[in-house]
Amino acid sequence: MEALIQTLTNLWKEWQLRGLVLLSLIFQTILIVVGNRRKYSNQLLLRFAVWVAYLAAETVATMALGIISSGLGDTSDNGELDANIELHVLWAPFLLLHLGGPDTITAYSLEDNELWLRQLLQLALQTGVAFYTFIMAWRGSHLSILSFLMVFVGLSKYVERTWVLRSASSEQIKGSMVAHPDLTSTINPNLLKEYDVKREEGYNVIPNRVIDIQLPIEALAASEDDSISETNLLLKAYGLLQIFKRIFVNLLLNSRDRDTSLAIFQNLSFEKAFQVVEMELAFMYDLLYTKASVVYSCWGLILRCINLSLTCIVLVLFSLADDKHKYKKADLVITFLLLVVAIALDIYAALVILFSDWTFVWLSLHRRTSILKTITCIQLFKNPRWSNSMAQYNLLSFALREKPMIYDPMLSEVKPHLCHRVLKLFKFLDIVEKLEKERYVTKEVIRDSLKQWIFKHLKEKRKVQATVHDTIDVGRQKFAVEIHGHGELKWSMEKGFDERVLIWHIATDICYCLEESRESDQAIQSKGEMSILLSRYMLHLLVNYPSMLPAGVGDIIIGDTCTEVKKFCTPDKPKNKIDACNRLVNAATGTELLGERYRARKSMLSSGYSLAKTLNEIPNKEEVTKK
Repeated sequence: MEALIQTLTNLWKEWQLRGLVLLSLIFQTILIVVGNRRKYSNQLLLRFAVWVAYLAAETVATMALGIISSGLGDTSDNGELDANIELHVLWAPFLLLHLGGPDTITAYSLEDNELWLRQLLQLALQTGVAFYTFIMAWRGSHLSILSFLMVFVGLSKYVERTWVLRSASSEQIKGSMVAHPDLTSTINPNLLKEYDVKREEGYNVIPNRVIDIQLPIEALAASEDDSISETNLLLKAYGLLQIFKRIFVNLLLNSRDRDTSLAIFQNLSFEKAFQVVEMELAFMYDLLYTKASVVYSCWGLILRCINLSLTCIVLVLFSLADDKHKYKKADLVITFLLLVVAIALDIYAALVILFSDWTFVWLSLHRRTSILKTITCIQLFKNPRWSNSMAQYNLLSFALREKPMIYDPMLSEVKPHLCHRVLKLFKFLDIVEKLEKERYVTKEVIRDSLKQWIFKHLKEKRKVQATVHDTIDVGRQKFAVEIHGHGELKWSMEKGFDERVLIWHIATDICYCLEESRESDQAIQSKGEMSILLSRYMLHLLVNYPSMLPAGVGDIIIGDTCTEVKKFCTPDKPKNKIDACNRLVNAATGTELLGERYRARKSMLSSGYSLAKTLNEIPNKEEVTKK
């Protein structure tokens, strides 16, 4: 037994550093290949892999750096340095390179950007460890010189990541929204940027003013789809990005910005309008979660060329060295692997940069039309900008537990064992509840009919003067009462935002279920499907992403509403969801009253089925689907 323990101990000492370096390399490969794909993919496995790689990559690289420095301290007391340990020192700059992260992901969430000061402290500490290792191992040999070259590559990457995190923080974005013009100059930098964008979009501009030539809508309607190229749409999206970045940091838009965006979208078809928004959000994603703010700058491109050249030089010089026999074969393989993979990933990143939307915008603004046409013809990477799908969450399905809970049968099977306590702990930490919520989230592809319906609705709402001149509260009440002509719906619009979302979701779900159970016009069914898609998407945001909506007490009212639904269905469990909807409508008519014991404090169930009853009594069913 002691011999086995000694063998395992020796094996661990020999391979712990190698294993950590290889694991760090694997994490970097995952991040650079699939780190940016979560922008357009909603697969849970992909998100989990990126999450694990993002969180573990920094820890693994830090541990490996510590092992290299501690091993160096043990051997440097004799004044001589083992050849393999000197080779390990060459790995330290690669670990700095890994800590710098790939271009495709710098932050997993927005909170990572706000913690850039923590990243700055880690940069100082890890760089200090790397320099200590490099100085202690310096022998003036060719390997020391190669290590010095790679230190520049790794350190530049690490500094770059910290700078990008700082640039993507809310305070820095707010600061970038306000130009600080030179008092000695009469040139406004914001005006120059707008001048370039407007000129490329085809507007008639002069150096000191931007003149928008507005043509009648009828003049553009016939040829709008053919005349507006994708490059022109990219320029429009890039121009709007400079305006709407302020929304992401809670800044208000002025009337000029609003009128500019309205003028752009007014003459677009719904396909082009959604394409512009898609491009705009893709640009914003890159600014918040990737190194786009640095990669597509002049010095960022120069730095990448220098780093790639230095890495290639190190690979060539190390390959030509005639003393490689001093090193262990496993260490040699790992060293070559680090160099080759670093070069391959840099080339892959360069290709991604070359065929990105940012490159198309830059070439268009600088009138490099020949290069732009060449890149368009040989475009190798054409990833979608988003998933073209919307998440769906059904409150009644979750409250009625249409899908059986995972942990209940598991607990009954493993109750005598330790696994029972583990599952109980997961339940106590709300992990099981979060997984159950995720199980009820589905994805639906967004059809063109839904996009057209939304765009048409927004145009109609724009014509209502109340939405322009009145406050938000007054505007929404007038829109419900005056436009649709139903004063009985006014009470539902006077609630808080989260309450309105939940009430209308319950009412829409009930009306949709009842409409499915009986024959109705095809047009009504189609609009009913679009209504339920939007309703379930809004509830998904309220349940899983409340930070994207106005502040409220959504989690409380959702919990109370689910409790009331469960209690309502407890005495006699409904046969199906349609049966449950019929019971809720009957409760609103008074034939099946809810007792006081079912009244949850913040529940919106009674308000929801009361609204469903009102909507169901409207003679013109097509009006119901417009709500």
